[in-house]
Amino acid sequence: GRLAAPPPRASSSPGAKGGSSADSDSDLFYGYTALLGVQGLWLVSGMLGTWAFGAWPYGKDAGYYFLGFGETTALLIPQLAASVVLRSAALRSRLEGTTFKVLNLSLLCSSALLFVAELLQSISEGGIGFKTLSATVTAAVSYLALRRHGWPKAKFALADSDLKRLSQAYFGLSAGAGAFVALNTVGSGLLSFLFARATREVILEPHHFITFAALLAIQAGVLHTLQSAAVAGRKRLSSDTYKKLNVAGILSSVAALVGMLWSAKMKCQVIWVFLTLGLYNVAQLAACAAGLYIGKTYKK
Repeated sequence: GRLAAPPPRASSSPGAKGGSSADSDSDLFYGYTALLGVQGLWLVSGMLGTWAFGAWPYGKDAGYYFLGFGETTALLIPQLAASVVLRSAALRSRLEGTTFKVLNLSLLCSSALLFVAELLQSISEGGIGFKTLSATVTAAVSYLALRRHGWPKAKFALADSDLKRLSQAYFGLSAGAGAFVALNTVGSGLLSFLFARATREVILEPHHFITFAALLAIQAGVLHTLQSAAVAGRKRLSSDTYKKLNVAGILSSVAALVGMLWSAKMKCQVIWVFLTLGLYNVAQLAACAAGLYIGKTYKK
């Protein structure tokens, strides 16, 4: 139950022979630990908020509130998983790996979008929210890791083996997540308007959609790393890192689909949401379940 501490930082400078900043990432380890605490609080508050709207409906349009809370909360799961994986990598001084660089980059992009969402929220509602703290800690830790270990290079190769279809599925899902990020960011005003037309009142404002996009950016990074793992083969998918990321993808999809079904029960009638995010989450559930099964059944 005690907090595992990393080894002491090496005294050698990044440019010195026989050692580098990768020798120890104790500061980043504690940074990711703090980030996990902040993300854990966000997840709990999101779950409580979603449950509250579901348990005590606020008027006839409560399903739209529930949908907004539920879909955003589902994306907090991959965010938490990415930080768990990065914290473990920092403990083992492995953050120079491409997988961890991609995850850090996705966290950094997410924090930038969260800052935009908080700015819009402060303008429309006044004050700043909990997301500001999350964005600040996320930006600081992820940027420090990237500055120290370098920036990732995108890998778009697809497996030329029996895992080709799985790598294609991960690639399609990561590209789809990227498209959703762009849509919810650039089209946040239009989406807010469309929801207002359906409910005759402004329920989901532009900052809600940009927050959703920020969390989707992390999911896109997670799926991209899973694509690279599928290209590398079954042995790579059997590692603890990719098992955790696949489990996060599964849990996120299940939570999102349950949220959609419950909001539909609450008379939320936005068919284009169900035909886009619904189908997307079904595909993600299938791909991550297949990846987890391959990793679990791999024999060395």
